[in-house]
Amino acid sequence: MSGLQVTSDDVGGRSHVWKLAPLDPAGAAKAARQIGHPWYRCQALSRAAEFHDGAKRLRLLDLALHAAREQSEPNRIVKVSSWPMRVLAGCASDRAEQAIHELIEIAASEPHNLRRANALQALAASVQGSPALLSLVVPELAAAILGGGGRRMDRVIRDTFELVRMSNPELLHRLALHHKANRQQERLLATLRSVAHE
Repeated sequence: MSGLQVTSDDVGGRSHVWKLAPLDPAGAAKAARQIGHPWYRCQALSRAAEFHDGAKRLRLLDLALHAAREQSEPNRIVKVSSWPMRVLAGCASDRAEQAIHELIEIAASEPHNLRRANALQALAASVQGSPALLSLVVPELAAAILGGGGRRMDRVIRDTFELVRMSNPELLHRLALHHKANRQQERLLATLRSVAHE
């Protein structure tokens, strides 16, 4: 995360914004801006943005993405950016596509494959309702997965298998084979065989 310590004010501020946003969107936006820690400020601004329209919503989402980038670790930047991206993908596809490209570039600077995969997994999940955006993230996610291994990476494979199927099904077989040979891998392979016979 950023160099800032998380305080009870950060956690409480986010919780306050969550409850306030549907009742007083302007008050929620003001409260969100005052949260000190960028992780919690990003999430709170994203929540406030859900209850605004037009230019105001886009401004709050820009502030949220900016807050995310105040952190020092690439995987944390990308992971928390999934909060504003979920909202942005539903209201401004051109701006969302630009942000996706920027976040993929940030993710590429993360040297640890598992952390990069976790970050891209969150990003992919946030835009799963937009096939065009999802198709930009999934190949990068698959590359991160295939570049690593182990029990935790196997979990990422299982947890993202349906996202990959939605966007880039041609990658599924390689991902399934990359999983450790066990019952869980066999279940992944079985889903591919069943689809092939439909």
